[in-house]
Amino acid sequence: MAFGYNSFVHLASDYSLGRNLYQTGAHMIWMFVKRFVKVIPGMAAHWHILAFVLWALACAASPCLAQSKPNQAGEIRFVVPVGNVLRGTAPAIPAERSDPLYWQDTVRTESGGRIRIGLLDGSILNVGSQSSLTITQHDPATQQTQLELTYGRIRAKAVHIVQPGGSFKVRTPVAVIGVVGTKFNVATTDDTTEVICLEDMVRVRNVVDRIVGEVTLHVGEFTRVQHGMPPTAPSPASPEQLRESEDATSIPTPPMDLSRVEVSLPPASCGQQPTLLVRAWSKQVQNGKEIEAPVDPELIAGKLLLGSMTVAVEGGRATVANTSGGSAQVGTFAPEGKQVSIPVKIWAAMKIAEGQGWRTSRATFVGNSFSVLGPIGMVRQVAFTFNGQPASVLWMGPCGIGLLSPTIPGGTYQVALSIGGQVVANGKMNLVQASYDLPSPPALLRGQTTKIGIELRGLAGLDQFVQGRPIEVTNLTNNTPEILGGLRSQTPGASTHGETITYRVGAHNVDASGMVRLDATGRGRQRGEFLLGVENKLDEALEQPTNPLTPVQPGP
Repeated sequence: MAFGYNSFVHLASDYSLGRNLYQTGAHMIWMFVKRFVKVIPGMAAHWHILAFVLWALACAASPCLAQSKPNQAGEIRFVVPVGNVLRGTAPAIPAERSDPLYWQDTVRTESGGRIRIGLLDGSILNVGSQSSLTITQHDPATQQTQLELTYGRIRAKAVHIVQPGGSFKVRTPVAVIGVVGTKFNVATTDDTTEVICLEDMVRVRNVVDRIVGEVTLHVGEFTRVQHGMPPTAPSPASPEQLRESEDATSIPTPPMDLSRVEVSLPPASCGQQPTLLVRAWSKQVQNGKEIEAPVDPELIAGKLLLGSMTVAVEGGRATVANTSGGSAQVGTFAPEGKQVSIPVKIWAAMKIAEGQGWRTSRATFVGNSFSVLGPIGMVRQVAFTFNGQPASVLWMGPCGIGLLSPTIPGGTYQVALSIGGQVVANGKMNLVQASYDLPSPPALLRGQTTKIGIELRGLAGLDQFVQGRPIEVTNLTNNTPEILGGLRSQTPGASTHGETITYRVGAHNVDASGMVRLDATGRGRQRGEFLLGVENKLDEALEQPTNPLTPVQPGP
């Protein structure tokens, strides 16, 4: 058989030894093969075997395979007080909040430890004290999840399986637990596994296939699987078992009384299983003054009632079965372990703008809500940044995400959308910042003149998208006409109607930096403090999510 260098390179490719056989290495091995074949009679017939062995040895010394990026499964959401992550044969590393987790990673806790894991599809795993959990597989696109609990305890909140062939399984040394979307608790040793169903239903069998017998648990039921035995018949879990299963896996929360709770709803047509981000605040005393401070989302747990729909909240997240709650007007939140109900402020669902691909608003105000539309699928780990500064996620669904823009200076920003830790699209977006120049305190004497100023920044380049309409409209209203009188605009082009000045901002009064200043004056009618109302609104074409983002090709 005649063969040469080119056929050798082609053969190496055919053997699927790697995606990238280095030409230099191939040439060196080929030269060695030619010399070796001449020296040893009969080896020519087996030249391909020799080439294979030599190529493999070369690769062992210098990898010939392109290193594929590991499959991310989720992230660590909370650690109390310490925990470890084992990855391959590397030494254990301390578990840190927001650290990514990959397929085959093992999470371990010591005595008193707790770790909360957020999987990419929105499922939550609470790893209890003295436990070892391996994420064997987690593919949110196909909804294929395989976990292995070697010892210890976990409490899992799995999203519902909607993909054909999807599965969510937990293996222990003696049992296999299968779910289609539920909340359950598993505790295991080398020879015994106990399972409690907390929501929906769970199927349990022995890990050995030849041991016949599978049971289905419904809410509040319990089973035990021992080595070499089928599961026991379902029986009601005792109050002590339910309390222990919760306490042994819960993240300890400091005493707090929530003062308010807010939630934003996705559009009703957003698709199945959107995830809502629940925000809460509590009153605290700092430096002798009572303040209202945001609560760490991971410490928010309880029941959320939206209209007629009740949703469990854990780690500040609530996954609903559908978006029928998009029209809910009122809601309440019952914190876990407390006999109180707190009114919930519900932000109305945003409109969906028709279009293809990833798209967002041309502009929004600093600290204002906006949406990014496009196909997320089942992945629930998303991020949207302005020059690296993250926006706060309000909801996630198959149609996109709702966001709260960061509190940063107004301007034009480079934005990036990431899904599962991978940047998938980028583009530009304006953040508009409004600041106010008012006397402090806003008090007047009779006959005293006062000046009022409003500055808007971040308007550069927006006039090209509004077809001659105002970029922004600001209404300044005098709410105390008995104190403040003679409210007049000092900015050309404004109009006054009663106690309201309307400023229509366009290219004619926005400077090159994207800033405009709106001025007004007034005079005191009598002594006292005055109150003004300000309404800022961008043109609808700027706030609608029609601004296309450019797809980013995934890296190697």
